[in-house]
Amino acid sequence: MNWLDSARVSGALQGVGHEQVSNEQDADLVFVNSCTVTSEADRKSRQISKAAEKTAREVAIMGCGPRVDFNRWSNSLPEALIFKNEAEIFRHFDVTDDKDIFPLNTRTRLPVAIQQGCDNQCTFCITRIARGKHINIPLNTIIDQIKLAEDHGVKEVVLTGINLAAWGCTDSNKAEQSRLSELLENILGKTEMPRIRISSAGPQYLNSDFFDVFAEERICDHLHLSIQSGSPDIVDRMIRGHGIEEVYFIAERARQARPDVALTCDLIAGFPGETTRHFQESVELVETVRFAKLHVFPYSVREGTPAECFTEQVAMAERKERAAQLRALGMQHRKAFLLSQQAKEREILVESNGFGLTANYIRVKAPDMAREGDILPVRLGPDTISERGL
Repeated sequence: MNWLDSARVSGALQGVGHEQVSNEQDADLVFVNSCTVTSEADRKSRQISKAAEKTAREVAIMGCGPRVDFNRWSNSLPEALIFKNEAEIFRHFDVTDDKDIFPLNTRTRLPVAIQQGCDNQCTFCITRIARGKHINIPLNTIIDQIKLAEDHGVKEVVLTGINLAAWGCTDSNKAEQSRLSELLENILGKTEMPRIRISSAGPQYLNSDFFDVFAEERICDHLHLSIQSGSPDIVDRMIRGHGIEEVYFIAERARQARPDVALTCDLIAGFPGETTRHFQESVELVETVRFAKLHVFPYSVREGTPAECFTEQVAMAERKERAAQLRALGMQHRKAFLLSQQAKEREILVESNGFGLTANYIRVKAPDMAREGDILPVRLGPDTISERGL
């Protein structure tokens, strides 16, 4: 979503005569799209912004940082332009009609937003404050965006949102209202897009109807799950809205539908109250499901969230040690997954850098003379898979 926000702003400014430059030293104005998902991310965003002030004539700050705490950003960077939202940016730069902004800078893949915001109340998360309430993007708008991408030669769309699997819900806490499968059926039936990729999804929204559609080959066989812990107690304390049994259900149904599916997930290590037993439950989940890749983070206290006030905070050294253990385990399973794919022929979507991605998210060297946007078959093996550890 941050990538898409940046691309829309860039497209809007270029549409009224500004020129995007590749070298920061040549810029009259440098935009920093801030992240505030954790206190550390917020700190780094301010650090980057202050560094930009030293080289740029003018700096503009956008994104989740000012949305959550505008005054703090204004006080920290008094000389910068601080924008709370996209509408303020467009007014400042005289962008009068942004309806047709198409943020295209590649012929390979394009994020397409299907929803915004989130109603869930995860105790570690500030995003619901930064991004507001859950809103469904209308079906016709999504279809029109994908058709426009087709017209521009894009070969893959990445369905994107803050809580994208909640598409169709009137309240994203009511997972049974999700109509994600209906959306996918419409995309398959009303567009010719060769590859449809789903970004991070909450497990509670992926029901049996979803997996009936997930079997279609135009949908990429890669599911990234926002899990955060393998411990039922910790997941409850996080108020994630799902249990661990949903994860096992997803693993079983996804592999029935797509045997080569890559299941990946996010995990937080050292959440307040996480004991050795709770941590071991996360290890057991990883071992049992055999995730193809892990994104692991040591818990970072975020000001303004309920978890900030939780007792039983885990020592930072222990959080980092547990995160390191999970990352090492994740690397083992990543290697096992890559080995399981050897000698199989998979199509890749070629990128501008001479590499490409399979639908199940393996980075591969493209054949000689391949062009950006080509979809080509490649036999996977040590000479073609570009990732380390094989």
